[in-house]
Amino acid sequence: MSDHLRIIVMMTFIIGVRSSLLWAAPPLDFEAAPINYSDATPQNVITELQKELNANRKTWKFADNFGYLLPLLKELKISVSSQMLTFGKTSMQRPLIGRERPRSIYFNDEAYVGYVQDGLIEMIVSDEKLGLVFYTLEQTPAKPHFQRQVARCMTCHSSTRTKNVPGLLVRSMFVDPEGLPVLSAGSFRTDHSSPLSKRWGGWYVTGTHGETPHMGNFHLPSSKRPKKPVVNRTGVNVKDLTKLTNVAAYPAPHSDLIALMVFEHQIDSQNFMIRTNYAWQIDKHRGEELKEDAVWKSEAEQLVKHLLFVGEAQLKFPIQGTSAFANEFTGRGPFDSQGRSLRQFDLQQRLFAFPCSYMIYSAAFQSLPLPVRSHVYERLHQVLKGTDRSNEYAGLSPFDRQNLLSILPETVPELKQVWERLPLLEPEK
Repeated sequence: MSDHLRIIVMMTFIIGVRSSLLWAAPPLDFEAAPINYSDATPQNVITELQKELNANRKTWKFADNFGYLLPLLKELKISVSSQMLTFGKTSMQRPLIGRERPRSIYFNDEAYVGYVQDGLIEMIVSDEKLGLVFYTLEQTPAKPHFQRQVARCMTCHSSTRTKNVPGLLVRSMFVDPEGLPVLSAGSFRTDHSSPLSKRWGGWYVTGTHGETPHMGNFHLPSSKRPKKPVVNRTGVNVKDLTKLTNVAAYPAPHSDLIALMVFEHQIDSQNFMIRTNYAWQIDKHRGEELKEDAVWKSEAEQLVKHLLFVGEAQLKFPIQGTSAFANEFTGRGPFDSQGRSLRQFDLQQRLFAFPCSYMIYSAAFQSLPLPVRSHVYERLHQVLKGTDRSNEYAGLSPFDRQNLLSILPETVPELKQVWERLPLLEPEK
């Protein structure tokens, strides 16, 4: 298990195999040239921030309550409305974590921050060449110093659960009253294809979701494997956590279920982008990037499927969060001429109104080489226009296709340029 910002959602045991796991991610040698992950010098928002702090061009005030958490979130442009709280003991700091002292996680498109009371601050940030890089920050009044972490994080953050690259994961399992995982009860890695009823055990969750149950705000009565199916009757449709934990010890009183669901989608977007980026770098290093069967093209295909929410679990009842997260997230745009954006939520039958990921707007996507981005744009065009009639995309309705065919060119200018150069093709009969 990883020692640092192991983004793990603790849920119930799930029987069966989800669609996203049917594709076994083959190994990519990111420790060899040209990537050299462990030995390479990162270049990202944290490395630039450290230069500014070292030169005293930026100064942070150490607070008695949160230390450097709030200045860091402000610098990374991460809203406290993204706060998610977990009481699962799943990191190096597990002695400090419990139901009264949950670990909080904050995120935006490019960065993830974990905070534990009286402990370290943990960070994962996007890096143009390396994909994601892991850091920790000691909570002392001394000048902030970010420490890169590699080996201590790779056990968990570079495995089959992260698509065999240094990446992110969401995992499900039961926890006992102390927050310790009950491994004998089983575990499962979750993503946006997981039904709501199988999410969030070991997490505090605020929001409403109708009659659909989930495993949030709940723990087993002991560390023993339950002999009978467990039903969470008291932890559902919770709007106020004050009776469950000390929310006054955190910047926000929420653990918003909309933020949790966005987070669960986003992490695999990053993993697939990292794999595609690595594969391109390796193919190019070998002189194979132009081959018809280049490895990066098969990786890009998995990315396209994820961007189009293939296999997404449908909602049985409307959902609603309790924080400002949804409004703030939607307000970031970009918007087309009709005021539409890929960040717009549905929350009635699915998470987003338009089934193409907002992560196409992200710096992580823009860090992909231009030939890779162009290939993804072309594949999106083929799918949405119906020239690719693969079964994976059969769930895209004509209404969804038409909306995306107009939203994407207006909100992704580079995509529009690629689409305008494509030949006019008629859908297959």
